[in-house]
Amino acid sequence: MQDTSGQSVNVSIIGASGYTGAELLRLLSSHPFANVVSITSRQFEGKSIKDVFPHLSRTKCENLVFESYEKEKIARKSDVVFLCLPHKTAHPIVKELFETKKSLKIIDFSADFRFKNPDTYEKTYKVKHTAKEIFKQTAYGLPEINRSEIKKKTIIANPGCYPTSVILGLYPAKKAGVIETSFPIIADSKSGVTGAGRKSALDFTFCEINESFKAYAVESHRHAPEIAEKLEIKNVRFTPHLVPMNRGILSTIYFKTNSSKEELESIYREFYNGEYFIRLRKEPPRTSDVAGTNFCDIFVTKDENTGLGIVISVIDNIGKGASGQAVQNMNLLCGFPETTGLEFPGNWI
Repeated sequence: MQDTSGQSVNVSIIGASGYTGAELLRLLSSHPFANVVSITSRQFEGKSIKDVFPHLSRTKCENLVFESYEKEKIARKSDVVFLCLPHKTAHPIVKELFETKKSLKIIDFSADFRFKNPDTYEKTYKVKHTAKEIFKQTAYGLPEINRSEIKKKTIIANPGCYPTSVILGLYPAKKAGVIETSFPIIADSKSGVTGAGRKSALDFTFCEINESFKAYAVESHRHAPEIAEKLEIKNVRFTPHLVPMNRGILSTIYFKTNSSKEELESIYREFYNGEYFIRLRKEPPRTSDVAGTNFCDIFVTKDENTGLGIVISVIDNIGKGASGQAVQNMNLLCGFPETTGLEFPGNWI
């Protein structure tokens, strides 16, 4: 890929008024090579970004106004488009943008292109996929495990927040072949409320969330097939939980292994050597350690009594779990230094 480091790109964000869109705008407002030229929102069309998100006042994005979506206008003005749309709604828009401008770089936050096979998507999300023919143009956007493929493609499927925490937590052990896959892998994950999106719903009101803690989608969750496919392990038991905090994911993962604690630590150090956004910790990390950042903090150990390897993986669900990772993918697509715009911690919620 041509090195475009130091050159600016024009960016549009479709569905920019949700939590991921707001976080994306916060990050891009200080990105030296990104020029946000268009933002869309049905709910806030015609409103100034400063009115909807006052924290973006006095940034280079402050004069933006939410617009309606027009594919020709977006394609003409943009080099990169981020789609912050719900699952099941993104694939028709990705298709028409791709057909309008083949050189357009598209980063999709939904699950619509995350699977290798569109049939798996249809089975998981119970909807017909109308853009199967462009799957060959897509890459799964988890840079630490798929960097070379990302650089070759024009459409990036930004991973789910839960899968990001679990896959990064397990991948070194899986790659080293030290997981006994005949035993089930247990992934117990907790997420902040922003993971549910910026919407009005009784289940996510203050009185329903505060002073409470619950598991949900216990019998099946749509992220479980994504985790299993990317790890190439079928025997994964994933359970999500909702905790009364704004942002963050903590995954505690258990797997059977014959490796010692020291061997596991060595495997993880070697695999993630040189990865800026992976921080291996000597003590179990907290979600507050990564809030507002693109870091994934990982702690690995071994329970000798049970023979279980234990990994604790924490990310910011709208950082490394969404918008931060999307900017990291944009940097890879455009030939910018991978950490550009992501070197600093910060938190607007």
